[in-house]
Amino acid sequence: MTGLAKKTPVLLRKSTRKRVKLWLKREHWFGVPRWVVLAIVMGLIVIYQVYGVDREDPDEPPAKVAEIVDGLRTTSVYAEKGNPGKVDVDYVRKLIGDRPIVVAVLDTAPLPPSHEEYFPNPGQELCQYVADAVATSTVILFGQDPEDGYDSWFCIGPDFSNPQNPVDADEFDLGLITAAELSWQYRTTDDNLTPQVEEYVYAFDATAAEVFPNGTPRRAVLPPKPPAPDEVQTGQLALSFGGILAGTVVVFLLLRLGGRAVLRRGSLTASTEHRRAAAGARLNRLADQVLHPEPATDAAAARAQTEVAKRYVLLLADYESADTKPELDHVERELTSLELGTPADEPAEAGQP
Repeated sequence: MTGLAKKTPVLLRKSTRKRVKLWLKREHWFGVPRWVVLAIVMGLIVIYQVYGVDREDPDEPPAKVAEIVDGLRTTSVYAEKGNPGKVDVDYVRKLIGDRPIVVAVLDTAPLPPSHEEYFPNPGQELCQYVADAVATSTVILFGQDPEDGYDSWFCIGPDFSNPQNPVDADEFDLGLITAAELSWQYRTTDDNLTPQVEEYVYAFDATAAEVFPNGTPRRAVLPPKPPAPDEVQTGQLALSFGGILAGTVVVFLLLRLGGRAVLRRGSLTASTEHRRAAAGARLNRLADQVLHPEPATDAAAARAQTEVAKRYVLLLADYESADTKPELDHVERELTSLELGTPADEPAEAGQP
């Protein structure tokens, strides 16, 4: 030990820290009130948390599932580009017909590892994800297992047994696959896996003839992909951002008004205090309508809601500084206009408060 004290690193010089503290104490930042800047920053944080944070869903299917399902919307067999050609796709498609069976023939890229403990390998997991999407069909998946090479997996959709075709789904599970495997094991080769599908279809027909009370069901049509957001939806998203920012500004202003009201309470006359309290109560009732409006049915309604929020924020600023009778008169007139839903430049009807 040398006895020398270890120096603590200084991030800012003392003079710089002093200037920063003085700047933070200013009433205005960047030419606008400090509380407005803080409210906008808080609103941006809320928008980021709601729309910007990419939260991974452990139960979300891999992207490969969407590709496979899209390929099965118009046919019973999805053949991925670059597949090794070990399955005769055209023949299998004709063989299956409209049976509730779909086949996915993938390329030779190794499947990503499974993340569910109860799936023994990635192929079985991917197969089940596809089956969940084509819920009333059985699925045969061919793909590259990282350890066992190009292989196949079989699984059943969760709604294979349904009110229209009630059946014990277990009849089409392990027992059927085992029976088919006993037949295809002498026919398949490393380069020809088509017999696996053939024997499975034959075993499926034999079981279906025994257990389906209304005959073998037909394969259900998959619904089309949902449309991309149109311009109206994009505009509504932008309006929602504006609504969040306006809401945070309103909340900050209400808190500021509450704090100043406590400080100002002792300096106002009884009459002015009563009018301010009444106006404040009316503002609080309007706040719920401004912060939680009815969902806009179209772009015009959304713009009207934005205009009301803007007028409300301006009115809150007027209310904050209203200490005289003329100023309170203006606040009360604008309050009445907002409550009646009339434009800012249109006077309220005679007899209204």
